[in-house]
Amino acid sequence: MGKALKITLWTVLAVVLIGAGVFCYGGWQLFGDEIKAMRTLEQLDEGLYTYTFRGDYGFKQFLEQGGAKTDTEMAKYIANFLSKGYMQTGEVKEVRFEAGCSTVQTGNLFCRSFDFGDKGQQMVIVRTYPDEGYASLSTSSFAFIGLGDEWRPVAGMDGMTALATTYIPMDGINEKGLCVADLIELDGDTTEFDSDKPDLTIVGAIRLVLDYAADVEEAIGLLGQYDVHNSIGWRNHLAIADRRRSVVVEWKEGEMHVTDTPIVTNHCMWEERTHPLNEESKRRLTRLTNLYDVQRDDVRCTKESALAFLQEAAYEEWTIWSLVYDRDSLSGTWFIRRAWSKPHKVFL
Repeated sequence: MGKALKITLWTVLAVVLIGAGVFCYGGWQLFGDEIKAMRTLEQLDEGLYTYTFRGDYGFKQFLEQGGAKTDTEMAKYIANFLSKGYMQTGEVKEVRFEAGCSTVQTGNLFCRSFDFGDKGQQMVIVRTYPDEGYASLSTSSFAFIGLGDEWRPVAGMDGMTALATTYIPMDGINEKGLCVADLIELDGDTTEFDSDKPDLTIVGAIRLVLDYAADVEEAIGLLGQYDVHNSIGWRNHLAIADRRRSVVVEWKEGEMHVTDTPIVTNHCMWEERTHPLNEESKRRLTRLTNLYDVQRDDVRCTKESALAFLQEAAYEEWTIWSLVYDRDSLSGTWFIRRAWSKPHKVFL
């Protein structure tokens, strides 16, 4: 586990101030897609929500205007788009936290454990159907936009604020069956990229892959067109998988590196390094590899073996969500806070 900075976009809260005034004057024309998305917001269980965003959520324009190098730049764009130019943001609040994650690609399933330091965060499952790009299913948390660990939408205009999580996916699957997940990478190289390429934070890179990549090769090609920057205090790496190939993408020594691997934890896979913070990550990799070797000849991973991966990777008081993305059914099954007997299945 390692310390990092929480992705926070707390100034998006000010969007709620638009409601009384702007919506009275042609608000449907300005905010039609957002209003429809707000109406889909529902609570699935204690601490778990979902909504569906159909139409234009502004990501294409985000890319066209050069993306974002920092969380602050991204926050400004999100607030400006959701408010249709009626508000701007200041600096982004930064909060320290502990984090670590695991992914396993096997057969038609992609297993993911999200370890964040469980403080009561409210999870949100987001369906997106963009006007241009692939539909996708992803996971985020209201805490990641700076609303506090236990904030939840309780009033009508809270839904507008909740929509900011569209831009903050931690993992996802798109309609082509491509899966992607963000993991902390603990080898300490946080060298920033500074080339002539446009910029993306790590969560922007995840949204890029979900919206525009049909397979691993396309994802690698897209990511190679951008300088991908930390949006947390440690270097991140991305686990990306389709039916034929599973890789981890890492940014080291000024270059992007791609390593084929079915299992990713929290240390650099491109180049084996010795670092005290990596010991638990390496032990977890060994445990997951042992499980993987038992069923590697099975083309289709069973639900039972997927659950075994998730249980092996989970930590008490750390794992907020565990999930399995299924390419055959284009669905995700979530287990919140290790409640293994209480799955939540959502279809794209």
